Amino acid sequence: MSGFLDHAASAPSLTPASLVQGRPLVILAPHPDDETLGCGALLFDAAAQGTPCHVICVTDGTRSHPVSRRWPAPVLAATRAAELRAACAILAPATRVTCLGYPDCAAPDDAKAAERVSALIAPDALVLATWEHDPHVDHQQVARLAMRLATMRADLALAFYPVWGRFTDHAAEVRLIAASDAAVAAKRRALACHRSQMTGLIDDDPTGFVMTDTHQAHFLTHPEIVIAP
Repeated sequence: MSGFLDHAASAPSLTPASLVQGRPLVILAPHPDDETLGCGALLFDAAAQGTPCHVICVTDGTRSHPVSRRWPAPVLAATRAAELRAACAILAPATRVTCLGYPDCAAPDDAKAAERVSALIAPDALVLATWEHDPHVDHQQVARLAMRLATMRADLALAFYPVWGRFTDHAAEVRLIAASDAAVAAKRRALACHRSQMTGLIDDDPTGFVMTDTHQAHFLTHPEIVIAP
């Protein structure tokens, strides 16, 4: 456990409907798989209740295996985008999926990028972005991008979801999302779509990222978390 998770264990729960409150739901994901890890069950339940959903993936995820010869950056980018779409098809079949294609580890937070993203977001949407205390530069940049969006668009509601920040000792006022059993099962199937990150599919890069079984189990068994700004 971590200080964050110790605190979260006693946090109050809320239903997807009480979080979304009839708004369109937009998930800002730094990389393909963050949408499933942080918000997969929420996406499923929100979509099942008729909420219009939109997943916007900011980077191409190609730094996960930087020295693979068999999976050079263009191939890995296409693979990760396909994994993202397959996962979203399980979680929310009617969801809109947009891949912005910024380089991995170079997610932007500038005004030009915010204007680009703003043009994609429906009026009165609830925007969920990764948390500023997640220990990854792209997660932090996406949090800043979302905060810039909120200053530009008074109609938007904003909240954050921790991914790697769950395993730190940072503190925050959190809410646990009460997911349906069907959502939890769908999240498990969706996470399995991200084979390049969850398995040894790419086996020619000893520096490459593969999520541990322990971390995969955590995201599949622990409630999803939202943090208000």
